[in-house]
Amino acid sequence: MKSQLRLTPLAVLFGCLVAAAQDSTAPPPSSGDGHSARRPTIGLVLEGGGALGLAHVGVLRWFEDNHIPIDYAAGTSMGGLVGGLYSTGMSGQEIYRFVQTINWNKVLRNETPYRDRSYRRKEDRRQYPNDMEFGLKGGVNFPSGFNSGHQVGLILDRVALPYSELTSFNELPTPFRCVATDLVSGKAIVFDHGSLAEALRATMSLPAIFSPVRRDDRIYVDGGLLENLPVDVVRAMGADIVIAVHLETAGLNPRVAMSAFGVLQRSISVVVAVNELASMQRADVLIPVHTEEFTSTDYQASEKIIALGFSGAEERKQVLSRFALDDAEWKQYMAQREQRKRPLPIPQFVEVRGTAPVIAMGIQQGLQDNVGKPVDFPGLDREMTEITGLGRFSTAGFQLARRNGQDGLLVHTQEKDYAPPTVNPLFVIDGSDYTDTRFDLGARITLMDLGGFGSEWRTDLIGGSVYGIASEYYHPLSWLSHFFIAPRGFARSEPFDVYLEGNRIATYREHNYGGGFDFGVAFSRFSELRFGYQTGYESLTREIGTPELPNASGRQGFARLRHVIDHTDDPVIPRNGFRAESEFRLYDSNPDASEHFPSGEIRSGIFHSISAPSSLFLLASGGTTFGREGTGIPVFSLGGPTRLAAYGVNELLTNQYFLFQPGYIHRLTTLPPLLGKNVYLVTDYEIGKAYGDLATADSRLPMDGNVAVLFQTILGPIVFGGAVGDSGHHKFYFQLGRFF
Repeated sequence: MKSQLRLTPLAVLFGCLVAAAQDSTAPPPSSGDGHSARRPTIGLVLEGGGALGLAHVGVLRWFEDNHIPIDYAAGTSMGGLVGGLYSTGMSGQEIYRFVQTINWNKVLRNETPYRDRSYRRKEDRRQYPNDMEFGLKGGVNFPSGFNSGHQVGLILDRVALPYSELTSFNELPTPFRCVATDLVSGKAIVFDHGSLAEALRATMSLPAIFSPVRRDDRIYVDGGLLENLPVDVVRAMGADIVIAVHLETAGLNPRVAMSAFGVLQRSISVVVAVNELASMQRADVLIPVHTEEFTSTDYQASEKIIALGFSGAEERKQVLSRFALDDAEWKQYMAQREQRKRPLPIPQFVEVRGTAPVIAMGIQQGLQDNVGKPVDFPGLDREMTEITGLGRFSTAGFQLARRNGQDGLLVHTQEKDYAPPTVNPLFVIDGSDYTDTRFDLGARITLMDLGGFGSEWRTDLIGGSVYGIASEYYHPLSWLSHFFIAPRGFARSEPFDVYLEGNRIATYREHNYGGGFDFGVAFSRFSELRFGYQTGYESLTREIGTPELPNASGRQGFARLRHVIDHTDDPVIPRNGFRAESEFRLYDSNPDASEHFPSGEIRSGIFHSISAPSSLFLLASGGTTFGREGTGIPVFSLGGPTRLAAYGVNELLTNQYFLFQPGYIHRLTTLPPLLGKNVYLVTDYEIGKAYGDLATADSRLPMDGNVAVLFQTILGPIVFGGAVGDSGHHKFYFQLGRFF
């Protein structure tokens, strides 16, 4: 691409530029800005290019520093975003500060923050910690993009709020256009009116990455496929001089290996390059920006890329300075732009659209704190994200609306087009004992609104070394009620290892099936209390090895009281917050038990960030049967990667225990957004005690030091670790699955 640029007849362009500047009959800017002297109107065209498009911010800053006016603006993709920001009246410096506040990894991953999810969606995320969700709506359907566009939509809604509905984009402080590709017609579509936020969202919808924008009978994706540098669009707006900004990219090394995604990305780049070349040849002035050392995903290098945009404009200073205004003219130009800005009114009502009336009513009630006061954008963003945290919506956004002479907020929700039913798959590789690695494959299927809004039928299926099914029907007493009932049933079979003096001597098979019924209250997104009864059949049968525990079978029944509170910020590896899960049971039956008995257990954790990459934590847990020993099959156990890592899973069986785990978390690096989140080093010291008169209980204080590296991937957390403990215990382990 760079070699093509060198063939541009710059001398001819320069001659055209001078002639246009001297043409006294050139019309004034069509925006009606009232310049007293006629001058050639200037249109700026900003190219798409992902992170490379941040260079346009530097170009705009240079234009303002050198008093170059912009009478028309147009762009595609990231160029459309930057051009749209400028057209709403933001200065180059304001745009610079704005983009610096954007968490690009969060925007590109578009993951609903754990804290903003409803309580049941938190349960889903903890038990199925991966990004591989799909639906069964009308058959097996997958999302139309890795990213629904919710987070980027909130950015655009904020910027475009004063200009929610425009008769024409000419009404903006700087007249503006952006381009998207319509997949239905196969044509480039120029947005010149309507919702500015939707237009910007459409031009940025990179195929397969962002979900497309659907409006009427059209499906919009990134305009760069057909017109990445819309020179003709600005020319048609009335610009006498068209200045185009071109983002240079590195050539492809044919000897470098390429992934499937890399081949796709490069193929799209080739298509885009063809339409770019034709547009560059039709521009009057071309500003090349030397971004070859960066890629379209290098958002972490935003400062350097913006600086390159400034330098690119500086290289064309000799040509561009001919369009500079003197101080008086520039002051007038800026004042006229300021006059065309629209003030942001105070909302007098909230209306929700895009979902069933009963659900819209509930959401509206939760948004009433936005009425009668200035818009709180951070708070409104959080509330929109909490709406998506319900699990039924892919996006939620806002704009201004007018009703009965009053201005208000119109919240538009978009339900997932592929669900419900929703499917969360499960991939488990359990290398707790790497000499006996176990595999499981499963899924959670969730059906919504069966028997009333807010009701859910949730079914878990798993097969492999563990196999079984569990199903629960969750029914709130009303859509807005915190109280619920939850009948459930289950059947499960899993291996149960038995150890003696640190050695695995037998493997049993534990079978459970039965059902239960709970009555509960969901206090908030963070807490739930349940009371109920469960009954079923349990058996423990030796498959291989030396008998250490007797085969046991019989009915199991207990009443339980369970409370969970979860204020952590991540389901896999929290950095801040606390979590506590407590449960009290009263058994009336248990295999081989000689009497009725109670049990109680609490598991808790506190996490505290001490720096950007580092956190400290303390996990504490304990359980007891309150001195009762005739319980049959032991109630509790210790051992495994998260419960004394140097010991085997279930190595310490007991009716009473405690365990403390102080530790340290350090973020090592960040993964690309499409692959996952972060890579962490996790270290902790573990000390506990399991005691009682059971043969497998241990009267010592077992302890160990544990070190693990955890990768947060789209498939779930991948952990490689090792631990060294007392009494010769040591283990290397690896897992794909939940860590904390």
